[in-house]
Amino acid sequence: MDYTALRVFVTIAEQGSLTRAATQLCITQPAVSLQLKKLQSELSLTLLERSGPGMRLTDAGRKLLPAAQRAVEVFAEFRTAARGLQDGVYGNLRIGTIIDPEFVRLGATLGLLSQHHPGLTFDLRQGMSGNVARDVETGLLDVGFTLGLPGFKDLSPKLHVKPLAEFTYKVIAPAGWGHEVTGKDWTELATLPWISTPEPSVHSRLLASAFDGLGVTPRIAARVDVEPSMMDLVKSGVALSLARDSLALQAAKEHGVVVADRVALQAELGFICVKGREAEPAIGAAFELVGRAWGLK
Repeated sequence: MDYTALRVFVTIAEQGSLTRAATQLCITQPAVSLQLKKLQSELSLTLLERSGPGMRLTDAGRKLLPAAQRAVEVFAEFRTAARGLQDGVYGNLRIGTIIDPEFVRLGATLGLLSQHHPGLTFDLRQGMSGNVARDVETGLLDVGFTLGLPGFKDLSPKLHVKPLAEFTYKVIAPAGWGHEVTGKDWTELATLPWISTPEPSVHSRLLASAFDGLGVTPRIAARVDVEPSMMDLVKSGVALSLARDSLALQAAKEHGVVVADRVALQAELGFICVKGREAEPAIGAAFELVGRAWGLK
């Protein structure tokens, strides 16, 4: 059975009009009519009939439409998969991801990769940005997301990086600590209790960039390795922490946490692989489509 005729039938049924179906399919109305007539003749059934200016399904058409819709969807999936294999982009891609999927637009990236290169499969590994960068460099991962200092000056020179976005990190304090943090600089904030994170985390590297140059060491009250725990400790009145500006503003609005007004740190999100590997088909496809997920060229 001709796929084009099935697609024409489905489109007319969904649009309710030969004219609208022709516009949707980018073909002429006579061609649409011909394809419908061909299908009905082959089936010896009337699927659609005229109703005023439009078309409506017959009983036979209503019964067959769901199967026709599934057939059209399956054929489209088959064609997309075949095109992906023609491109030669297939295999398994090991991807390191950080923080939360929504933040790095992981779903959008994987959706585009699956759509354009159905021959690819994925292994995902969650970790801190420094560990992801290390595992990409050593070959345990093929590609990954990483957060670092602006310009990725803390990234290994062995890594190729595609910059995706810049972010601002704010210092947040428990509710009621406004007097302790408002108008304070880094030297003054260092005397307050802080939540620390492991060295591979971007929070640790950002704080080091702020405090090391001043010759001061923050007073550590707690050590955690996941971002939600940091926020919970701040809400509970334990200590200061860094937080992405969007999370900081949300927490201030919903939980009354205090956002320091004199200090902030810049960070940059990137997508990385070992230099030279960006020419590999699967990795090249990942770099192209992660950029598209972020609205980049």
